[in-house]
Amino acid sequence: MTLTAPEPLDPAAGTVDPAEPDTATDSAWRLLLRNRASVAGLVIIAIVVIAAVFGPLIAPYGANEIDVPNALQAPTWSHLFGTDDLGRDVFSRVVLAASVSLRVAVIAVAISLTVGVILGMVAGFAGGVLDTALMRIVDVVFSFPVLLLALAIVAVLGPGVTSAMIAIGIVYIPIFARVARADTLRVRQTQYVQSARTMGVRTSRILFSHVLPNISGPVIVQTSISLAFAILSEAALSFLGLGVQPPDPSWGRMLFDAQGFITTAWWMGVFPGLAILFTVFAFNLVGDGVRDVLDPRQRTLLRNRGYDRRSVAVATATPRPARAVSDDSVLDVENLVVGVGPREIVHGIGFTVARGETLGIVGESGSGKSLSVLSATGLFDAPSAYVRGSSLLGRTEIVGATPSTLRALHGTRVGFVFQDPSSSLNPLLTIEQQLAEGPRRHLGLNRAEARERALQLLRDVNLPDPESRLGAYPHQLSGGQRQRVMIAIALACDPELLIADEATTALDVTTQAQIIDLVADLQRKRGMAVVWISHDLGVIGRIADRVMVMREGRIVESRDVAALFDDPQDPYSKKLLDSRPLLSKVEERDTGPALTKQTDEKPVLQAHGLGVEYVVRGPTGRSVVHAIDGVDLQVARGRTLGIVGESGSGKSTVAGVVTGLIESGQGTTVTGSVTVSVDGREVEAVGVRGTDEALLRRRVAMVFQDPTASLDPRMTVASSITEPLRAHGLVSGRDEMRGRAEQLLADVSLDSSFLGRYPHEMSGGQRQRVCIARALASEPEILILDESTASLDVSVQAGVLDLLSGLQQEKGLTFLFIAHDLAVVEQISDTVAVMQNGRVVETGPASRILHDPETDYTRSLLAAIPPEVPQRA
Repeated sequence: MTLTAPEPLDPAAGTVDPAEPDTATDSAWRLLLRNRASVAGLVIIAIVVIAAVFGPLIAPYGANEIDVPNALQAPTWSHLFGTDDLGRDVFSRVVLAASVSLRVAVIAVAISLTVGVILGMVAGFAGGVLDTALMRIVDVVFSFPVLLLALAIVAVLGPGVTSAMIAIGIVYIPIFARVARADTLRVRQTQYVQSARTMGVRTSRILFSHVLPNISGPVIVQTSISLAFAILSEAALSFLGLGVQPPDPSWGRMLFDAQGFITTAWWMGVFPGLAILFTVFAFNLVGDGVRDVLDPRQRTLLRNRGYDRRSVAVATATPRPARAVSDDSVLDVENLVVGVGPREIVHGIGFTVARGETLGIVGESGSGKSLSVLSATGLFDAPSAYVRGSSLLGRTEIVGATPSTLRALHGTRVGFVFQDPSSSLNPLLTIEQQLAEGPRRHLGLNRAEARERALQLLRDVNLPDPESRLGAYPHQLSGGQRQRVMIAIALACDPELLIADEATTALDVTTQAQIIDLVADLQRKRGMAVVWISHDLGVIGRIADRVMVMREGRIVESRDVAALFDDPQDPYSKKLLDSRPLLSKVEERDTGPALTKQTDEKPVLQAHGLGVEYVVRGPTGRSVVHAIDGVDLQVARGRTLGIVGESGSGKSTVAGVVTGLIESGQGTTVTGSVTVSVDGREVEAVGVRGTDEALLRRRVAMVFQDPTASLDPRMTVASSITEPLRAHGLVSGRDEMRGRAEQLLADVSLDSSFLGRYPHEMSGGQRQRVCIARALASEPEILILDESTASLDVSVQAGVLDLLSGLQQEKGLTFLFIAHDLAVVEQISDTVAVMQNGRVVETGPASRILHDPETDYTRSLLAAIPPEVPQRA
C-alpha cells in the first residue's frame, strides 16, 4: 500500500551518488587502508605478529644459545643486532620475545576490557546505589599507582608470565570502567535508547545493541593505548625481575640485562627498546583508524576525504579583481559554488543583503540554504569541501580569506544565531563569561566594562532579572531565555549582519513570536542587515522584506515577500505555500469528504489525577517541582487527542508516564492513575511491571520529535525496524524478519532499498517515516506522537500528516498527538486538551477549542500563530 509519495532524497544527507560505485561500496577495511598512518601501524603489527607466530623459524639462533667467545659483538651480517654479554644473538632474542610481549598484552587487555566495560556500562546505565557502589570500588583500585599495584599482585601470585598477565589485567580494569561509564551516561539519555525502552527492549539488549556500539569509539582508543601500556608494563615487570623469568626472552628483561653495558654495547638495549617503541606506536596508530571506520558517519567523511577532486578548483586566497558593489550593500554574493567530495551541493547562486534589510531564505532540508550562508560568511568547513565564487562583506572578500581575517570578521561584523541554543551555548561557562568573551577579545574591554556591556545586552533582549542571570548557566534558563542569550551574544560587538539559522524552529508559538518581535525591534534600533533562514513560511512572512526560495542548491525565486505570498511564480514556491498548515485551510478541509475512522466511544486511555513531582537540589536547598498536577485526560479508540501548550507545560511528561519513561524513584514521584485498555484488558500504566508491562510496551508505541536523535546512528534501517519484532518475539527467521521489514517500509511509502541505509544517509522526512514504521512494527493500538512533525519541512510535514491519517483509517489506531503548532493539531485531532503550567486548562472538540476558546491562555496561543498574509513584525 502506498499512501503518499516520499519526498526526494536530501542532497546533503550524506548519501552517495549511484554513479560513484567505488566510493559507495568502500568497506571499512578498504577505508582503513586509505589511512596511511593506520597502514604503517598495521605493517608494524603484522611484522610483530609474524615474529611472534613464526619466531622459531625466523630466528637464526636459539634464544639461549650461548657463544661466550663472541660475547658483546657489534652488529654484523652473522649477528644483525649484535650479541649480548653471554654471546647470545640479540636479533633472535628480540624476535622470540615478541611472542611473550604480545601474549601478555593481548590477554591482559582482554581481561581489563571485558570486565571494565561491563562494569562501566552497568554502573552508568543503572545509576543510583548500584552505580555508586561499583564506582567506589573502582575508585579504590584506581587510587593505587598502576605499577605499584601490579607489583603487589605479582608479589602475592609469584613472579612469572601468568602473574604478569593477571596483574596488568586487573590494574587496567578501572580505566576501562571509567571510560565506559562516562560515555554510557551520555548514551543512556539519548532518544534512541529511550525509544528502545518504550518498545520493551530488554536492558541487556539495550546495553549490547545500543550502548556498547555507541561507546566503542573511546573504548577502541583506550584499548589501543592500553595494549601499548600493557607492553610497557610487562617490560617494566620483567625489568624488575617479576615478569618473564630467565632464561625465557623478554624485551623488558633484555633492557635489564643491557643496563650495565650502555656505553660498551649499546645494541643490547637499543634494539629491544626500539621493538617496544615501534609496537606501542603502531597500536596507537591503528586504534585511531579503527575507531573512525567503525563509525558510519566517519566512514562517509572518509569516503569524501578519499575522493580525488580532479576537476574541482579549491578556492584560495588569491586576489580577485575588484567588483562594483552598492554602497548600502552589507553582503554581496556572486556565483557561489559549494561542494563536498564528489557532490556539488550549491550551484552558482548569487544574492545581496542591504543595510537595514531582512532577507528570508526558505526551502526544504537539503536545499542548500544554510550551507550557502555559512559558506558565504566563511563558516563552512568539512573534509574535501570546496567553495568557489565571491562573497563580499562590505569590501572584504570572504571566499578564500585567511583564518585570521575570518576570526576578525566573525563576531565583530557578523553575528550568528543557530537553531538549538542548548547546543550553541557552552554548558560549562556562565552567561556573563559567554557574553563578555567577544567584547573583551575584539573590542578590548576590561572585565568591568565587559560585565556592564553584558548586562546591557541582556536588558536589550528583554531577559527578566538580568543581574541575576549573569551568573547563571545555560541549563538554568528556559529555551526561550537561552535563545535570547544567543541573540545577545550575536549582537555583543555590534555586527553589521545578523544570521539567524532556524532560530525559532524548536520554540513554541508564543516564544517564537516574542523572538521574532525582538529581532525586528533590535534591527530597527541598530540598522543592521538580517538573513533569516527557515523552512516555515509563516515565520518568514513575519520577519522578512524579501524572500529567496531555494531548491536543490539553486534559487528558484527571489521576490518581495508580499508579492511572493500573493502570486508565487515558481511551482515549487506554490507547493511550499500550499503545504502550510493554516486554521483557515483546516476549515476548508472540514467541508470536504472526511476519512471514515474506525471509532469506538469507549475510552482506550484515561488519566485521572495524574501528577509528577521532581525533587531539585539548588543553592538554597531542596525544592519540589510539579511537572504536572491533577491531569485528567481521555481518548476514545480510533480517535486522536491533541495536547497543546507552551514548552514546560507538561505535555511530554504525560507521554513519559504512559510509555514508562517517567516512573517513581530517584527523586521523582508519580501519582494518580493512567488506565490503558489493550487486548481486551485494562492495564494500569503507573508502576506497571511483569506481563502487563510487556503488553503495554507492545500495544503503546511512541514517535519522538527528532528522527535523527531517535534512530541509533550505528544501526541500519533494517535493524531499527526489526528491533521491536525481536523484543516481543513476533517473527522467527531471517527471511520472515526481512519480509516484515519490507512490508513496514511499504506502509510508510519507502521501498526496500532503504533497509541497508544508516540514519545519516536519509533526509529528515525519510528518517521520520522509518521511525513511524518502527513504531508500527509491534502492531500497537495506541500511537503517541511527541512533536513528531515539528522539525520537518512544511511539505514533508504535510506528507507525514497524510500518512498518519491514512494509517489511522486503515489500522484503527488511536493517536495521542503532542504539538505546539495549533494548525497541525487541528488538522489531525478530534479533541484537544490545552495545558498550562502542568494543568489542563481547557479540553473539548478541536473545532471549538481552536476557533472559540474559553480561556485567555488558549486565545494567546492562537494569537501567536503567524498570519496567513505577510505582516512585518
